[in-house]
Amino acid sequence: MGFLQPVAPAEEPDYWAFRELAAIAPPAVDDGQWAHTGIDRFVLAKAHRAGIPPNERAGRRTLIRRAYFDLLGLAPTRDDVAEFIADASPDAYEKLLSRLLASPHYGERWGRHWLDVARYGESHGYESDSERPTAWTYRDAVIRALNADMRFDRFAHWQVAGDVLQPDNPLAAALTGFIAAGPTVTNVDGIDREKATYDKMDDIVSSTGSAFLALTIGCARCHDHKYDPIAQRDYYRLVGFFLPGGAGDRELAVGRLMAKVKAFTWKGGKQRKNPLLERGDTEEKRGDVGIGVLAALSPDDGDVTRWIASSEKKSGDGRPGLAHWLTNLDGGAGALTARVIVNRLWQYHFGVGLVRTSNNFGRVGDIPSHPELLDWLAGELLRGEWRWKRLHRLIMSSAVYTQGTAWDRQRHEVDPDNQLLWRRQPQRLQAEILRDAIMHAAGTLNRQLYGPSVKPWVSIDAIKTGSTNKWPTNVQDGPATWRRSIYVFMRRSMRVPFFETFDVPDAMQSRGVREQTTVATQALMLLNNPFVRNQAKRFAARLARSTNEDPRVIVERAYWLALSRQPTPHESDLSVELLRREGQSIENFCHILFTLNEFIYVD
Repeated sequence: MGFLQPVAPAEEPDYWAFRELAAIAPPAVDDGQWAHTGIDRFVLAKAHRAGIPPNERAGRRTLIRRAYFDLLGLAPTRDDVAEFIADASPDAYEKLLSRLLASPHYGERWGRHWLDVARYGESHGYESDSERPTAWTYRDAVIRALNADMRFDRFAHWQVAGDVLQPDNPLAAALTGFIAAGPTVTNVDGIDREKATYDKMDDIVSSTGSAFLALTIGCARCHDHKYDPIAQRDYYRLVGFFLPGGAGDRELAVGRLMAKVKAFTWKGGKQRKNPLLERGDTEEKRGDVGIGVLAALSPDDGDVTRWIASSEKKSGDGRPGLAHWLTNLDGGAGALTARVIVNRLWQYHFGVGLVRTSNNFGRVGDIPSHPELLDWLAGELLRGEWRWKRLHRLIMSSAVYTQGTAWDRQRHEVDPDNQLLWRRQPQRLQAEILRDAIMHAAGTLNRQLYGPSVKPWVSIDAIKTGSTNKWPTNVQDGPATWRRSIYVFMRRSMRVPFFETFDVPDAMQSRGVREQTTVATQALMLLNNPFVRNQAKRFAARLARSTNEDPRVIVERAYWLALSRQPTPHESDLSVELLRREGQSIENFCHILFTLNEFIYVD
């Protein structure tokens, strides 16, 4: 925290997260031609004050692997690397970014990030945890929206009120799956039914606050927020937007072929009486508070009348007003939402956000390491019409992003947490991307886009009989389940063991930052998991085109497929020596490659 400037606490009107966006220009710095973008000038100015020089630009092989995994979650091929290295044009890197941003796999990679924030799961959670067989339609809608570079303000509007704002648009309706995506208590009646309803409202209000505003609104369910300017009345007025509605299946035409499917969506209703609950107790009702937004972020004490167009008032529940307020800069929460979104993009590119607590911009959350940069990026998002891909390009073109990972003790002692961004920190692949990378190297990855989820490691007989409440240990997975991991069925109470071991969250609440553990079970999973061993076998079959092929050729091909590079002479000698030992095999060699740090981490 030594380099962070103190800011006003949340209860003060001038709290940093609630300010309007100021017109900020990047500072003038003597950069020695290091800076490429305005981002670099903000970072360099702060680094200079601490006397820490940043790293130089990484090599092209490092950059292309970094960009591929960041935007697609897949490694570049040997041809991809050769083409990029051979391109001597000054805009070679910009052309690479354009190609990656246009790939349909971009939406799969970045859609997975948003699904964490949206607490997406395909079962209800809690004790029964019954399946939601149509929940996948929300996941597909997110992927489609991101691939189309949908403006984020529209993306937000449609998730909160798409069924009203665009009633005839299937994508808008499918995106309302955000409201219903969280866990739901089932099999309740009587007084427990009302409590379960308010528990569901808490999930929706809390998740909406976390996802778009990075505020812990749910803390005001039983009393005024202890740290942030959120009154209990504000909380229950937000409940009022969702209390009349409910989740349910709706037939929608989706995709290029407009095939009709049942989609898990939200359906609103007419506004109903909305009691404030004393201490959150359904037996302690304290009068109707109606609907409204956070008073601290509204000039009209939370009134939403100004945010609802006459054509949208027919919905009755007022959600269009909430949707517009979330992104409006003129008296709405737009400035805060813009800060939250650019911080999320920065976090997923660098591993750590400018605000480390990306789901909590309140007083108990962290303050920004570079507050001027955060606001400047938010302004750039708005100047680019809320488009994510433009911001990706800006961030990934910066010298901060493209610098190397070199470490030295002198700089580390001054800034051990790298708050000044003087180096690129290697990032471990997320569990889903690690699984995808294994299949990609083995040549087994099924690249089919969209559609219902798959259940790996579950036998056909188990599916037919419905006995899928346990993960079998003695069944083989197959090509139908070798799809990208974003399409793997997400049961809340029983995550795929591979995913659980590598820190995939349980989707019971919005998750802005995943835990990242380093434990022995991860190494054991890579060594002993039947899926990993099966993929190593198939990787070996891909490599060994003939039984008498030169081992050095096999080793070279393996390194390119697994690590996107040529082996060093020393690595080649060691690998060939291993293959010539009695009892060793190409399969064992491939399995070793899957366990290397370089395979699991991206520089």
